Amino acid sequence: MIEILILYIVRKREKTIYSIRKEIIELFGAFTKPSIGTIHPALKRLLAANAVSLTEIMSEGGKKSSYYLLTKTGKEYFKELFFSSNRENPSLFYSNLQARLGTMSMLQEKDREQFISETLKKIEISKFEIENELKDEFIELDYFQTELLKHSLNELESLQEYLKRLKVHNVC
Repeated sequence: MIEILILYIVRKREKTIYSIRKEIIELFGAFTKPSIGTIHPALKRLLAANAVSLTEIMSEGGKKSSYYLLTKTGKEYFKELFFSSNRENPSLFYSNLQARLGTMSMLQEKDREQFISETLKKIEISKFEIENELKDEFIELDYFQTELLKHSLNELESLQEYLKRLKVHNVC
């Protein structure tokens, strides 16, 4: 997820690691606040994948500043990451979905449509699993577990409606 956010941030102009972090927090701080210690290794991975370029500039005071920018390869790499993270650990589904929804403007229309369709299918499967768990008489859920499952079901239904609205309003 962090790589997706970084690529989104450096898509238009060069940024330092500190300005990348600041902008991620400004745009996506409601669901993530990465540290420099998280961003730095992600930038190394992106450099190794040739998804970002690095420009180092020495200031008059002798301090080196590193600037990162999205490459042509990075645009395709973004798309790869965008769709591969859709098949990740279910416990990361919500935060990763928020990152992808917030950066979806980097995709072409057909890719946005594909993403929304795939996500709607995944939501249907998740809802089905939760509903079955709530109905299963052989699973002994306590009050808190039951309420948490109901809450998760409501969140999935809300997400489902949001994605359907995007589709209907041709935001794709």
